[in-house]
Amino acid sequence: MPTESSRRARNSNAALETEVALVKNDLSQMGQLFSKLEVALDKITDVSNNIGQILAVHEQRLQDGEKEFQTLKDEMVTAESKFDNEVKDLHSRLTSNTRELESKMSKEIDKVLDSIKDLKDHLIDKNDKIEQRLTALERWRWILVGAMFVAVIFLPELPNILTLLK
Repeated sequence: MPTESSRRARNSNAALETEVALVKNDLSQMGQLFSKLEVALDKITDVSNNIGQILAVHEQRLQDGEKEFQTLKDEMVTAESKFDNEVKDLHSRLTSNTRELESKMSKEIDKVLDSIKDLKDHLIDKNDKIEQRLTALERWRWILVGAMFVAVIFLPELPNILTLLK
């Protein structure tokens, strides 16, 4: 019969074997866990590399966008400056055209006024000549009226006057 110590030894051996089996099982599970962790770590590394590439691409896009924005901003400043210069040029041209038109209109108005003055002087001269002719005609009329008056007065007396003269 087995003795108590042998039973204990067997129990102890069995307990040790159980513990060793449990430890082996734990080690096996830890190995699987480490394998899964290794796979997860590889995937995380791949994702991290992909994220790094995506960030690099986005950083490049941002830099390209900033360059394009700066180019557009510079072009806009250039276009605004060009527009301002064109507006100034148009304003200058309008001002000079206005002055030129005012000068031409002033000259034309002066010509028209001179023409009106010349026409007035001509009409005054014409009027004076007509008045002189009218005065001359009126003088002749009065002379004729006077001659007729004399003729009317002396005509009936003409035979008497002719006899006196003979």
